[in-house]
Amino acid sequence: MKQPMRPNLLSVPQNESRSFDLRHEIVPYFNNPWHFHPEIELNFMISGSGTRFIGQSVERFRDGEIVLLGKNLPHYWKNDNNYYNPASARPSEAIIARFSEDFAGKDFFRLPETQLIHTLLERSAFGLQLLDPVRTQIQKDLYQLLKMEGFEQLMALLAILQKIALSGAFEEISPNYIPSQLIKKSNERLNKVIAHVLEFFTGDISLKEVADLANMSEAAFCRYFKAQTGKTLTGFITDLRIQYACNLLSNTDESVSQVCFQIGFENVSHFIQTFKKLRNQTPFEFRQNTRKLK
Repeated sequence: MKQPMRPNLLSVPQNESRSFDLRHEIVPYFNNPWHFHPEIELNFMISGSGTRFIGQSVERFRDGEIVLLGKNLPHYWKNDNNYYNPASARPSEAIIARFSEDFAGKDFFRLPETQLIHTLLERSAFGLQLLDPVRTQIQKDLYQLLKMEGFEQLMALLAILQKIALSGAFEEISPNYIPSQLIKKSNERLNKVIAHVLEFFTGDISLKEVADLANMSEAAFCRYFKAQTGKTLTGFITDLRIQYACNLLSNTDESVSQVCFQIGFENVSHFIQTFKKLRNQTPFEFRQNTRKLK
């Protein structure tokens, strides 16, 4: 799937007393839009579930996962619908560390002693998901990081990165992601449309509503969207749905029919035909082949 174009540039707050940004968020739901930033991000999802978009990847997220995101890698966490219910008692919680590639000093990660971290940060351009046993170890380390200050905290963050690099216990999230050369250009009109599509791609999205968001006629919007993304609106939404279906088929025991309706298709036969057209195999074959590899 061709990646969505031009997410929002997020300005990460700067702290004069610390060389990197560290926060412990406890909120009803995560509300950052689809965005990117020049800082590298280490994200520990303590509590929460939903769909996450990283580069070209569309996958479920759950409690306990830790991901390392490279600079300017677009990402967005969308909670499940129950988190938006005011009566919901379960919060979303995360520990997030964001740092520039030279936060420890210019060329610091090019020293002989830091080459492993340098390689790790280069690989994070595709997004990295930590695997056990290092994931469990880093969870504990991040809780401790919140309790530290000053030099001790800086050394602890470097130790965390070194531990991850040494372990090799991680996998790329979006290995085929190719950064857009236009990613730093602002495009508020398209940002609104993409954010809306990512929010509601499993439901009904009409051409009129997105054209209205862009303040364009439907015909003009169709030409504009195709020029910007290389896809029609319908094709773009279908790609999102099928990629999400792949994740559900790989990681859940939901039936093909359940997956079909969960991702927004209204007809199982149409879902199977569309899936086969885009993946060269049926959903049943995809599930069987994927699980053989695990």
